[in-house]
Parts: sequence; structure tokens; C-alpha cells
Amino acid sequence: MNKKPSLNGFTLIELLVTIAIMACLAGLLMPALSSARSRAQCTACASNLHQIGASVLLYAGDNNQILPTIESWPSKPIYDSSQGAQTLLTALGPYGVTPQILKCPSDTIGTNYYATEGTSYQWFPGASQCNLLSVSSTANMFILFDYTEVHHALANTLFADGHVAGAVDH
Repeated sequence: MNKKPSLNGFTLIELLVTIAIMACLAGLLMPALSSARSRAQCTACASNLHQIGASVLLYAGDNNQILPTIESWPSKPIYDSSQGAQTLLTALGPYGVTPQILKCPSDTIGTNYYATEGTSYQWFPGASQCNLLSVSSTANMFILFDYTEVHHALANTLFADGHVAGAVDH
């Protein structure tokens, strides 16, 4: 009596069905993973802004509560040389701001502001040389925010009291 050898492997159809199911599941997970990554980048950006905010408050404390004069677009200066405008890194470097803090993790889509401006964050020109003691509510005065479209039409914003709001809230 000859017995047929038993085959214990998968058939081609079984393998293809398994691969198709795994591909469908991966396709369902991709948007969730992308959303989680985007939220993590917004949170890291907010953390950078908090650190910059602490440095701004330290700077103001050393300068009679007056904020520095900072160029909003360093590649297109709005101040003349007699006004003593600086970049964020130059003005706040002594207070702990580093190049890494000035880079938003989301600033890689579209225009890379960090590459062209040396920072992912834009200083509000109205905050330059502002005396914090003369501001009625520092919680309502924004001083720094993401350049346009870094967080898909939303922006993280740093206020003069050091809190951050915006894209990180969504």
C-alpha cells in the first residue's frame, strides 16, 4: 500500500487572501498613525514655544520688562541697522534658546522656514520693544507663532504670559 504524502503548507490562494487582509488592515491604520504623528509634532512645537516663552520672560526680567526687537522675517528685514533688531537665536540664545528649539517638527511640509529664516517661528513685530508692565493683559498679547501653514492652516501661538494655544489644542 502506497500512501500519498500529506502537504502541510499553505496554498497560493490562502497566502494571497492573508496578504490582502493584512493590506486592508494596514490601510485602515495609516490615517490613525498619521493623525497621531501630527498631534505629536504639534505637542513638540508647543513645548518649543514654552521654552522660548520662558527665555523671553527671562530676557524681559533683565531688561526692565521690555521685550527685544526681533526681525519677523530675517531674510527680509523690516528694521534698519540703527534699531538693533536681532534674530530669535541672537537675542534669546543667552537665555537658553538653541537652534533645535527654533525648529518645529512640522516645518518640513511645503516651505521649510527653518532653512530660509533660521527659525520655524515668526515674531510679532508689535511685540518688539513692548514694555510688559504697560500691557493690560499679557495673557491676550501674542508674541510668537508658527509661520503660515506649518500645521495645516492652524498655528501654535505663544502669548506674553508664556502660555501656548492654537494647533496643539485641536
